[in-house]
Amino acid sequence: MTVSLQDKSVYNLIINCVDKQIPVPDFLNLYKEFYSEKFSTILESEESENAENNTIEIANTLSDDFVRLLNSKRSLVIAEYLNEILFVNYNSDLIKSFMPKLSTVHENKMLVHFFSKASLHFTTLDDKLLIDQLNKDLPDSIIPNLLTLELDPTDNELIITLMKLLQSIVSLESGSIVLSAQYNESSQDLLKKVSKINKLLYRKVCELFDSKLTFKDSKNIVKDARHEYISSPSITSPQFISSPLSMMKTPMSTSGPSAAKYKDMKLLRYYKNIWLNNKIIKWEPINSDFLARYASISNSIFQENGPSPQISDALLTDLIETSFTCFAQFVSNKQYHQPNANLNLLERQWIIFISKHLPLLVLKHSSSNPQVVSTALEKIDPKVIKAIKAYYSEKDDMRNRNEDLFEDYPSASLDIRHDFIKSLIMLGLQPPQFINIFLRDDQIVDPSTLPTTDSLFIQTPQGTQEMISNIPIFIKESLSSLELQTILNPITESNNSIHQVFLNFESVSPTKQKEFSDSILTTLSDAIESCDFSTITKLCALLSFNFSHSLTSILSFCSPSEFVKILMTFIDHMWSSAIITKKEESDDSDEASNISLSFSWALLLLLNLNKVYDISLVNVAIADGKMDLEKSFSISFISKLSDIPDEYVIEGDDPKNPESQVKSHKLIQAWLSDLFVNGSISDNLTQSTDAKKLATTVPFIFKQVLYAIEIDAVSDINNIVGGVEYFLQPFMLSGLIKICFWLEDYLLHIKFFDQDEKIINEVFKVLNTIFNPNTLNEDSQTFHSAVLRLNAVRLLKIFRQLKKEPQSNYGVYSSDSQENSALDSLINKMVSVLGFSPTYYVDSRLLSTEGGYSQQKPLGYDRFLIFNENPINKIMANQINSFWNLHSSTYYNLDYLKEVINIVTPYNFLVDVIQTLDYKLATYGVPAIRNKITSIESEHVFDYLFYFLVLFDCETQIAAARMIQLFEDEVDYDKFEGNDENVNSTNTNTSDPSATNVKIEDDFKQKTDDINDDDIDMLFGENETSTHAAEEEERVIDDVFAPKKFDEISALERDSFGIILHNMKKLHAVAYKNRDISKEEYERVCNYHDKYLHMLKACVF
Repeated sequence: MTVSLQDKSVYNLIINCVDKQIPVPDFLNLYKEFYSEKFSTILESEESENAENNTIEIANTLSDDFVRLLNSKRSLVIAEYLNEILFVNYNSDLIKSFMPKLSTVHENKMLVHFFSKASLHFTTLDDKLLIDQLNKDLPDSIIPNLLTLELDPTDNELIITLMKLLQSIVSLESGSIVLSAQYNESSQDLLKKVSKINKLLYRKVCELFDSKLTFKDSKNIVKDARHEYISSPSITSPQFISSPLSMMKTPMSTSGPSAAKYKDMKLLRYYKNIWLNNKIIKWEPINSDFLARYASISNSIFQENGPSPQISDALLTDLIETSFTCFAQFVSNKQYHQPNANLNLLERQWIIFISKHLPLLVLKHSSSNPQVVSTALEKIDPKVIKAIKAYYSEKDDMRNRNEDLFEDYPSASLDIRHDFIKSLIMLGLQPPQFINIFLRDDQIVDPSTLPTTDSLFIQTPQGTQEMISNIPIFIKESLSSLELQTILNPITESNNSIHQVFLNFESVSPTKQKEFSDSILTTLSDAIESCDFSTITKLCALLSFNFSHSLTSILSFCSPSEFVKILMTFIDHMWSSAIITKKEESDDSDEASNISLSFSWALLLLLNLNKVYDISLVNVAIADGKMDLEKSFSISFISKLSDIPDEYVIEGDDPKNPESQVKSHKLIQAWLSDLFVNGSISDNLTQSTDAKKLATTVPFIFKQVLYAIEIDAVSDINNIVGGVEYFLQPFMLSGLIKICFWLEDYLLHIKFFDQDEKIINEVFKVLNTIFNPNTLNEDSQTFHSAVLRLNAVRLLKIFRQLKKEPQSNYGVYSSDSQENSALDSLINKMVSVLGFSPTYYVDSRLLSTEGGYSQQKPLGYDRFLIFNENPINKIMANQINSFWNLHSSTYYNLDYLKEVINIVTPYNFLVDVIQTLDYKLATYGVPAIRNKITSIESEHVFDYLFYFLVLFDCETQIAAARMIQLFEDEVDYDKFEGNDENVNSTNTNTSDPSATNVKIEDDFKQKTDDINDDDIDMLFGENETSTHAAEEEERVIDDVFAPKKFDEISALERDSFGIILHNMKKLHAVAYKNRDISKEEYERVCNYHDKYLHMLKACVF
C-alpha cells in the first residue's frame, strides 16, 4: 500500500517542535509517539510478504523528509533532532535508506552540526547491543556513503567534522571492517584533505584506518613513512617511536659494552637538551662558566671519573650542533604536538641564544680556527636543517605551508642559521662570503650588504651614519632629548638616537647588545638611586614596548630579577619619600608630570615582567631578604590586579581604623563631586592625592560609575563621560592599570546577564571615552597605548563575543544583529595596540580580519587551550610516554609542559607520572630495548625523569644546596608519632595562597579533590580538620602564637617537586609506623626520595 504523510508528516512534526523550542531529549518521546500512531497499524495489518516492502517504503518517506529538513536553512536544532531519530533510537532500515541520500544535502552548516552531534554520541556510546547493530551497518551503509560524500574543499570545518565522525564509528568496531576496493581511493582523498588542515587528526586517523579498515582485492592503507616518526605514543601501546632529530643506528645487541655506550650517548643528548632548555627558559646567565658547566653534564650524570673537561674547539662544535638540534626539536614539537598553545616567548629566547649568545661564546672561547663553526654546521643532521626550514617556511606563509617535514624543497625564507652566521660575520669570525658558501642551497644573500663590524651605528637627521663609541654616555644624552610622545612614531619618522637603537635592536651585533643591555640596567639603577624621574619615565617606556624584542634580549644579558628588584625598591620605598622633597624644591608642572609618570611607567614595566615574563615578585623579595612582603605595594597591587574592592580605603591606611574609613569616605565624596558635579578638580584634591593612591582610587570610582549606569541611576551620561575623561590626565594614568584587568570580569557579567540595550550602549560609550578618546594629552598618549597592550587580548576576546547576539539553546545564530559602532571602535583599538610592537602568547591571526583566519590550528585567545579531542588526561599520557620511551627529551616543550604542570598541579603531576611509570615498567619494560625488562634500563627511565624534576625545581647550585640541606635533615622517620605536627600536607601548589587546607588521606593511592595551597601551613602548620588529644590542645594553641623561624628554603622552593617528595616521605613514615601501609610502599617512596637527592648532588646547575 502507499503511505501518505501529507497531513501528518515527520517534517511537520519537527518544524513544529523547532517553533515551540521543544528540548532535544523530549523530542524523541514525541517522535516515538508519532511513529507508533502513524505506522504501527499499517505494519501490523499487512501480510507478512508485504511487511518488508512497507518497512522500506516508510523508511524512504521518512528519509526524504530528513533531507528536506537538513536543506531547509532553519534552526540547527533540526540536526540534533535527526541525530536522536537516526542514531540514539537506532533503526537499521532507516539508516540504509537515509545514508545514500546524504549526498543530496547541500547545507554545510547543518551537516557540520549533524556530524558533530553524531560524533559526540558515538564517542560516549557504551550500549553493546546498539554497537553490535551499528557494526553490522558500517561496511555497507554508513562508511561507504560517508567516504563518497562530495565535500567543498574550502570548507575545512565540514571536512574535519566528517573525519571525526568516521573516527568515532570506526573506533567502535573491535575487529576489522571489510570494504569494497572502490572506496580505497575515496578514503585516501579524504585523508589527504585532512592532512592539509589538521596534522594531529590526520596521524590518528591514519593509524586507526590502517588497523581497522580492509579493502577487498586491494592492499591495506599504506602508512606514510615520512610521517611515521611523529606519531604520538599511545598510553595503551608500548611501541617505541624514535625521534626524527636524534636517530642513530641501534646496536644489534642490547647488552654488553657497545649497547651501554650507545645508551649513554643517546641519553646524553636528551640530558643536554633538557639542560639547555632549562638554562634558557629560566633566564640563567650565559657567562664564563657556561661552557665548563655544559662540558660537565656527561661526567655528572654517568658518574665518570675522567679528567675535568677542557674548553676546546671540539666542545664549541658540540655545543653549536646540539643547540641547533635542540632548536629543531623545539620547533618540530611546536608544529606537530602543540596546536592548542600560543607560546612563543621561549622560541624567542632560543633565537636570541643561538643568534647572539652562541657567537659570543665562539668569540670568547674558540681558537682562531675558522673551521670550528663550519665543522659544527656540517655535522648538523640534514633532518634538523629541514625541520628548521619547514618551520620558517610555515611562519612565512601559513596558508601554503608544506605538509611534509622532511621533503626536499628550496626555501626562500631566511632562518636562524642565517642570523647565526650574520652575527659571526659582524664579530669578524667568518668572512661575508661564508653565508653563501655554506647556505648555498638556500636564498642567496648579497655579501656586500652584510655588516662586517660589531660597531653600533645610528642615522643622523642629515641621513649620515654615526658610530657610537661610548654607549653609557650615548644612552644618557639620547634620553635627555627624547620626547615621550615620539615613541609611537614608526622607524621612518624616528629622529631620536636611542629610539632608533630600540627599533633596530635585532640587527645590533652581539657584543654591542650585551654592552647596551648592561648600560641600560646601570642607567636605570642610577636614575632610581638619584630619583631622576625623567630618565626613569623614558627608559621604562622604551623597555615596556619591547621594540624589536629589545626587552627580551636585554633580559637574556641581564638578570630579570635585577630589574624587578630595583623597580620594586623604587615603587615601594623611594618614590613616596622622594616626591615630598621634589615638590618642595620645585613647582614646575613638567617635573610634577614626570613624578607621576615615573611611578606609572615603573609600575607598568614591573607588571610586564611579572605577567609576560613570569618573574615572581615574591621570590625576588624573599631572595633579596630586605623587602617586607606584607607592606609591599607592588606585590599587593599586582596580586590583586583584577580585584577592585567594594569598600575604599586610602592606600597605606588601616582598613579597620574608623578614622581611616571616615577619611577615605570623604576623599571619595570629594572626587565624585569634582569629577561629575563641579566639572573640575580642585587644587586641594590634586595636592592631597598622588599617583600611588590614584592607582587604587581611580579604579574604585570607575567601578562605582559602571554600577550606577547598570542600575539606571545616571540621569545624564554626558556628565559621566566628562568626568571619566579626567582619568586620562598624566597624573591619573596609574588608575588605568587596574581598570584594564578588572573590566574582563565585568564584561563577562554584562555578556551572561541580559542587560537593557540602553545600559549596554552607555557602558560602551564610557569605555570608548577612556580606551579610544578623540583627543589625548601628549604626555598621556604613550602610556595609554602601553597600558592597553597588557590585557588587550582578553578584552579583545570579550569585545568580539559581545558583537554577536545571544544564541538560543539550539545554537541558532541571529542574522539581524546590528553592529555597535562603539564596540567596533574598541575592537579596532585593541587590535592596533597589539600590532604596535612584538607581543607574546598571542595568536597572530587575532590581529587580522575575522573572516581571514587560517584554520591550521584552533583560534584561541589564551596561552593554553584544552579541546575535546585533546583533553588534559591525553596530554598527560603523551608526556608520561615520552619519559617512558626515552625517545625525545621534550615531547612537549618546557614552556608547554610548565603550563600543563600548573593546570594539573605539581603534586598530581608527580604522583601520576611516578605511578604510571612504575606500572608500565613492570608490565612492559622499556620500549627502547625491545621490551626486555631489566632493572638497569628501568632505572635509566627514572634517572631521566628525576633529572627533569631537579632541573625544573632548582636554578642554581645554591638552590640545590639548600634543597640538599632540607633532604638531609637529621631526622629518624621511623621514630615519628602520628599525632604531632609532623603530619603535614603534601601539596606544594601555591598559585593561590588563600586556598583552604584539606586533609590528605594516608593512602597515597587515593587522590585528593582539593589540595592545601598555603606555603607556611604546608611545612609547619596543621590542617583545620586535624584532631588532637585533649591534653595536647593547650600546647598546640601556644605553638600557633609562638614566633617561628622563617624557612627560606621552603618558601623559595614552595612549588617544587622536591618539597612534595620530602613531605611524602614524612607522611609515609608516619603511616608505616602506624601500620597503615606496607613496608614495600614505604620503601618505594624512600627510593624516590633518595633518587631525587642523588640527582640533586649530581646535577650541574
